[in-house]
Amino acid sequence: MNRASDANKAESEILTRMAASRTALLVANRTTPVSVPVSRGLSRPPAASLMTSLADAPRVTLLLALCVGAIALGPHRTLRIAGRAGITALLAGTARKVIAQAV
Repeated sequence: MNRASDANKAESEILTRMAASRTALLVANRTTPVSVPVSRGLSRPPAASLMTSLADAPRVTLLLALCVGAIALGPHRTLRIAGRAGITALLAGTARKVIAQAV
């Protein structure tokens, strides 16, 4: 009988703490944080947002540059230029790693 009452007491304590934490979570979710400013639309022009997002994603920028180059210069010339630049970058990166490991 003692174990059963201890188990019931422990269970009621746990349920009380769970109810208190649930209430605290609901209150925290209802209030807006003070440090996060409320956005009332775009604070920057759309072109600036596009440029910052492209700057954050270099591979997307590379694909966009290849597409523009293919349109402006033609696919054959664009691939030739991109291939030379890619091989140069690969060789430079490999040389940089070799030198860094040697030092």
